[in-house]
Amino acid sequence: MYQIKKDDTMSRPIILSFNAHDPTGGAGIAADVLTSASLEANAFTIPTALLTGDFSQLDAVCPLDADWIDDQARTLLEDSVIDAIKVGVMPDLNVVRVVAEIIADYPQVPVILAPSILVADDDEDNDADEIIMAIHELILPNTHLLIAQKSLLKQLAEIRHDFSSIPAHELAHAHAHALMSMGCEYVLLTDAKAPEPQVVHLLFGEGGLLRSDAMARLPYSFLGANTTLSASIATLIAHGQPTPQAVGEGLEFTWQTLQHGINMGMGKKIPDRFYWTRPDDADAEKTKTTDTVGGKRPTPSPTTLQ
Repeated sequence: MYQIKKDDTMSRPIILSFNAHDPTGGAGIAADVLTSASLEANAFTIPTALLTGDFSQLDAVCPLDADWIDDQARTLLEDSVIDAIKVGVMPDLNVVRVVAEIIADYPQVPVILAPSILVADDDEDNDADEIIMAIHELILPNTHLLIAQKSLLKQLAEIRHDFSSIPAHELAHAHAHALMSMGCEYVLLTDAKAPEPQVVHLLFGEGGLLRSDAMARLPYSFLGANTTLSASIATLIAHGQPTPQAVGEGLEFTWQTLQHGINMGMGKKIPDRFYWTRPDDADAEKTKTTDTVGGKRPTPSPTTLQ
């Protein structure tokens, strides 16, 4: 478990988040801020797009000006020490290019890439395939950890490689290996859409499969699960945790936020990133005996620290 800095004169770890503004707070920039705050870090936020929607659907995407994104990010990077960079929603090619240039100028800062491709319906200059190609060519080589669903992992890997001869049970490993050959250090494969009763997450590194975490599938749909996962892992890496441990704790933290999910509207639930501040009667006795960090956040289950 990471150690919280005790010296009040020292600042908390900082992650810099490139992500969309989701007005519900379920995903996007607001979710990154809440997740980092829950894990005792700060999030600097660079919106890449404005979203319109509710808890049931996304109605519109408005990409923000790439030059503005560049100016704001560089202003923060020149003023503060950033401990990790998280990349989320990429709405167009100009944003991808600007973020790639910024990342290349700060190679000492670990990049956690959890790309979400949201393109405006009336945007004739961009499409999802072009954005994925640009991410593959420009951002992936400077990525510390890629977090992707199986479908996106497949799209990224098959840009340069032919996997037609690979058996189905070996595809995930082959896809991850191909992307790591581009310069990406770690790949976390998530597969929440699979029909199995457990959600299995696979972390690949230079040594192959580093860890496999199976989580019980919860009976609801959620807005912001992937955002919470990537932000929590980025925050724990910013705290100095080794990446495999940060992944395990981030997965446990995310699952707990989903288990305590909140209904804020008539659609999907959102994760409760501060679940540990609101124990209910059923959890009261358990809470009394649960280890905490700094007297606050419950320690993730030891079974995740493989």
